[in-house]
Amino acid sequence: MAVGNRIDPVQMDAYWSGDIGVPVPIDADVDAYLLRADADALIRAALWVVRNHFLSATHPALHMRVVRWLFAQDRLARSELLGLLALMSRHGLDQGGEEIALIAWDTLEEGRLHEGEELVVPMLWCLGPSTARLFVDFNNRDADGHLRLNLCGTQNDVAAQSLVLQDGLIATGYDGDLAAAIIVIGAGREGVWRARIVDGPWEELRKLIV
Repeated sequence: MAVGNRIDPVQMDAYWSGDIGVPVPIDADVDAYLLRADADALIRAALWVVRNHFLSATHPALHMRVVRWLFAQDRLARSELLGLLALMSRHGLDQGGEEIALIAWDTLEEGRLHEGEELVVPMLWCLGPSTARLFVDFNNRDADGHLRLNLCGTQNDVAAQSLVLQDGLIATGYDGDLAAAIIVIGAGREGVWRARIVDGPWEELRKLIV
């Protein structure tokens, strides 16, 4: 029922009407979230729901969205993803969701766990509305050690967010005096870009010319 850090009102209507039933302990966690805005209670309920595949057969798209949300909140490990995304029931999934479920199923069944994780993690970030998102997987590097960037969305989406789709500086981030710049060094296939990270003082990186 979670979308981002909010509750999906459509799914909540289904919950209150009894179309989506959950055990009493999960009911208590949901009530705690709604009555006291207890975010930890929502996390506990969501973890129970996905780890027990409570909704994966009847509401696979919702199950996958909750998995994505929990992973984004750092509440699920990468090693858990394949088991949670290898869905037998795929009704209601869009093309991206079906591909994730199939890849997770095949790689899990064949024991190609690392390969499966490398494939599904970027795809998971691309679920949902077609808005530009830049996903940097620091565990995913090419033979030369360069990071791979996965870009989801259209070129117009990207332009609206001032991301540069060419070689050069595309993003900076900082925490106090420390900073990192993500620098695109070449485009790949299917929206995957290679990049390198440059660390240094924020005042220097913000004026960096690539």
